[in-house]
Amino acid sequence: MKISVIITIYNRAHLLTKCLWSLRFQTLVPHELILTDDGSEEDILGPIQSIIRGFSFSVKYVSQKHQGFRLAKCRNNGARHATGDYFIFIDQDIVLNRSFLEICVKERRERRFCVSYPVRLTADQSQLVTPELIERGDWQGIVTEAQRQKIKRQYVKDKFYQIIRSLHLLHRGPKLRGGAVAINRDDFVAINGYDENYQGWGNEDDDLGRRLYAAGIRGKNPFCNEFPLHLFHAPHHQNGTRVNLTYYRQRINAINRGEFRCQYGLDNPLGNEELVIRNLN
Repeated sequence: MKISVIITIYNRAHLLTKCLWSLRFQTLVPHELILTDDGSEEDILGPIQSIIRGFSFSVKYVSQKHQGFRLAKCRNNGARHATGDYFIFIDQDIVLNRSFLEICVKERRERRFCVSYPVRLTADQSQLVTPELIERGDWQGIVTEAQRQKIKRQYVKDKFYQIIRSLHLLHRGPKLRGGAVAINRDDFVAINGYDENYQGWGNEDDDLGRRLYAAGIRGKNPFCNEFPLHLFHAPHHQNGTRVNLTYYRQRINAINRGEFRCQYGLDNPLGNEELVIRNLN
């Protein structure tokens, strides 16, 4: 089995740097890394060169033009250039616990995806995340007891939904959270990946999760005592406004009728723009 780690990026190299450090110190090495860029205007590759040189696996860079927030298309771009059997999607603002990849592989099953619930750090907490701390993999000094309890409550909640769904009392189980999720390639292909009609912030992950469940693919959250961190940054949205909400509600009806493949997705990109593609090592 080949593992493809797909990291979505846009500016903010200081976040990506910490994300990559956490990939470097994983207990399990992936087959490849795809950095898929939503069209960064700042130098995103220069600050990470020294980290990339330390990787023993191949690293590819794929970039689309920046035409607003297009996370769905950006993730599909990464998947299109990935060769693995197991896609692990990570956002650049995520710092992985050292065993993240190992747990995803251990929990891998046919027709199952793995989700996590990263701790949202404050600006002050994020400053404390250093390469040395990431290498130790010890969040004890920065994560509060209240944050740990929140992770445990979400784990229990996700476990409850997983069981309820297995009893066919709900159509869906644990919610898909796209910032740190592992999905079998075959399952991602079966639903045609992310729906690229989602442009602007919000709901692309909700849609993907609903379509996976509609296709009979179930979710599990195996992260309780070990979990990733979500670094602080200014939000991509204004006051939580979801510009795709009307479209998402339309899609819910279609998905409930069994339409789990999206029209503009992995095998039918929205638009025919050229991408920048580079091998980085």
